[in-house]
Amino acid sequence: MLRIESFEALMEEMKFSLVDESLARKDYDRLTNSYYGKSCNPLIFCENLLIIGVRSGLEFLIAKSVNSNAVVHIVESNKSLLEKINKLNIANVTAFSSFKEYISSVKSQKYDYVRIDRVNFNLDLVAQLYSKHNILSICGELKEADCKPLTLYRLSRNSCDSFFFNIKDKNYNVAGARKCIEQPEVSVVVAAYGVENYLDECVSSIVHQTLKNIEILIVDDGSIDGTGKKADEWQKRFPDIVRVIHKENGGCASARLEGMREAKGEYVAFIDGDDWVEQSMYEDLFESAALHNSEIAQCGFYEFFADQTKNYYSTAWGADGQNGTTGLVKEPTEYLTLMPSIWRRIYKTSFLRKHGIEFPVQIRRHDDLPFAFMTIARAKRISVIPDCYYAYRFNRPGQDVGATDERLFIHFEIFEWLYEQVRPWASMAIMSNMRLVEIGTHSWVLSRLDSHLKNDYLNKSISGISERYKRYELDDGWLDRLKLASR
Repeated sequence: MLRIESFEALMEEMKFSLVDESLARKDYDRLTNSYYGKSCNPLIFCENLLIIGVRSGLEFLIAKSVNSNAVVHIVESNKSLLEKINKLNIANVTAFSSFKEYISSVKSQKYDYVRIDRVNFNLDLVAQLYSKHNILSICGELKEADCKPLTLYRLSRNSCDSFFFNIKDKNYNVAGARKCIEQPEVSVVVAAYGVENYLDECVSSIVHQTLKNIEILIVDDGSIDGTGKKADEWQKRFPDIVRVIHKENGGCASARLEGMREAKGEYVAFIDGDDWVEQSMYEDLFESAALHNSEIAQCGFYEFFADQTKNYYSTAWGADGQNGTTGLVKEPTEYLTLMPSIWRRIYKTSFLRKHGIEFPVQIRRHDDLPFAFMTIARAKRISVIPDCYYAYRFNRPGQDVGATDERLFIHFEIFEWLYEQVRPWASMAIMSNMRLVEIGTHSWVLSRLDSHLKNDYLNKSISGISERYKRYELDDGWLDRLKLASR
């Protein structure tokens, strides 16, 4: 923040404004409120600055007051402003009438701070700056129509230490910091067991994604059919992006965990070996995550049946009004009670590792439920896009989702484990939502369970809910709901 008590005091100290006072006041507000982010700020001690579009002039005058020895280069096409700048005759301040004149006159150097005004923004201009100079921080403002935001994001993070571009009239920014360009943007973990007849369609849909900076990890969970052989064939065809991990059979959770631990991507995604995805899924999810700085990005999906029929589910069908829209979720906790569909999301790898979120390998089926709850409960920023990109193959023989027998009793183990994991740090709202998830899950199980098992399951579910959620007990008819589902 400026060490000036007021705008008026600053104007008195500077005794000069290049343009009108209202524009100078806007610039003052920008500077004091970190309009371009905290990492892009001329109020810190800078040695070298480049300003393209001087606006009121307040910015470079303050920078010079902070460090009188700072070297400032200015590009300003307005002739009247250019004359005023030159008349100031401030040491180490050089003004140019055009970017062409500037780029041909100034040799390669290091800039602590670069700012580009919206009317002067051009993607080719930015690219020229990156190719010629060493830029520590760069900021500016643009319209979405000026360039594809994701293109600017990728260009900037491979070229400078920090960047922050405000997108006019949008609820996101192009912002971030330098990254290792060798790191894949997304790692896709394919959990594969006994899917010989489906794996080619699955992997082909990932290999041919519009996202090119991608890593594919096929984890063969001890398949006894030709799944492992098919996986190896894909690795031979695409050795630069496909890696195969063979392991003893341990269940889907262990396969996903193995892949997640090996993932090198900035984000990680999960896909079942019998499903497939639309061509632009991971490109669009990465764009959503990158531009909203989200820990999780989510799209819609569709169920695909053997008779070729499809059931479409948009992003969140009703949660906080996001159905059919795009952007940041207003209340992430509302997503706790939605379908635990982990495969239509990408997760920031550093976020998972920070919170120690992993798949519970002791749970052999329905492991997506605890993972989904743990990630949503921890996430602060979730972004969504409404498009349905993921094809979930429904009612394939052998799928856990089609079970009606004792296998469904695994849900008691799931909620016992989940409760112990979440309770030490969770808020009352999160625990209340976990209770709703457990009630809803048990109701779903009871509605499809073999009749001779229902009574036992009902008694176990009542006992578990009553014991775990004494503090969160509500008179919401949950008991009647379970009993009705069991009929």
